Amino acid sequence: MSLTQVAYTSRRVIKYGGIGLVGFLFFWWGLGAAIKIYKTVHPPYVAPTVRYGVIDKVFFPEKEFQKKEFVAELPNDSFPKYSDQAKVYFIYRSKSIIGALEEGIKTAASMGFVSDPKEAGIGVYLFNDNNTGRSLTMNVLQSSFKLSYPYLTDQLLLNPEQMPNKEQAISTATNFLEQAGKIGTDLAEGEKKVSFWKINFDGLKEVTALSEANIIRVDFFRKKLVEDFQVVAVEVGKAPVSVLVSGSSVAAKKVVEVNYQHVNVDTSEASSSTYPIISSKEAFENLKMGNYWPVSDTSTSSVVIRKIYLAYFEPVNLTQFMQPIYVLEGDGGFVAYVRAVTDTYAK
Repeated sequence: MSLTQVAYTSRRVIKYGGIGLVGFLFFWWGLGAAIKIYKTVHPPYVAPTVRYGVIDKVFFPEKEFQKKEFVAELPNDSFPKYSDQAKVYFIYRSKSIIGALEEGIKTAASMGFVSDPKEAGIGVYLFNDNNTGRSLTMNVLQSSFKLSYPYLTDQLLLNPEQMPNKEQAISTATNFLEQAGKIGTDLAEGEKKVSFWKINFDGLKEVTALSEANIIRVDFFRKKLVEDFQVVAVEVGKAPVSVLVSGSSVAAKKVVEVNYQHVNVDTSEASSSTYPIISSKEAFENLKMGNYWPVSDTSTSSVVIRKIYLAYFEPVNLTQFMQPIYVLEGDGGFVAYVRAVTDTYAK
């Protein structure tokens, strides 16, 4: 082979070899990208961690109800699909009554209750403010309390000179909770719902407009959890933290009632754990068998279920965990809760 032929062949090898190398690199890059996309769309299955072992079932308050017949008519005629597992969140609670009482006394003092409390039960203490006529009942173990002023019998509150608007009522209620050290990020960033009420001869009656009201109620809902699931409570549309704001110009009468039932939930990855849950279809089957808790019942004997979704239940007892539940909504304002964690891991 002559030098000319050798040079010609070398140039062709370099040319097509370079093209082949570039093609191989593009292929390798594309293969890597495809694998990465596949893993993103189809991540490897990770079993529930169940780091806390068997936990207590979600506790619902006692309520008598008649079982009904249920039919599901859902969007797209299909049950919503969720993962076979959901997070369970740890709740911080004081284990010492003495330590909890010390903290409770500080909270009471920040709201103007400086007298010594009276013990009314295990972890329950009563505070009185004789100067303003207010009272405070606090469960130091549950971190819950109720502040009350006898607003129903105060004639001066019936016709206030000027009622606060929605924004002012929210500001007054928020400032009061901040002063008490009882509004963390979860409440500050959550939804705040305002409703209007009028003092009636037998209590409070909800009205539709501010012009009719002499009391404004502000409900503080916990912000949605990491998975964007909402947190539901024992009453539809009402939060376990609420403040009644009046139109009084007297500082001690601006906030006439506070209902506070709220726990500190650790939403960090370090403390949360995943637990196996039933499917939405299994939740509906539990509903049909009567294994549910009616949040809002109806007098009809049969109900059509229109919506099913996963949420978290705001604890009402001394549990250490916030757990997922299924919410089932139907005709006639019917709403029911069904426990989501499987019976194997929730007793």
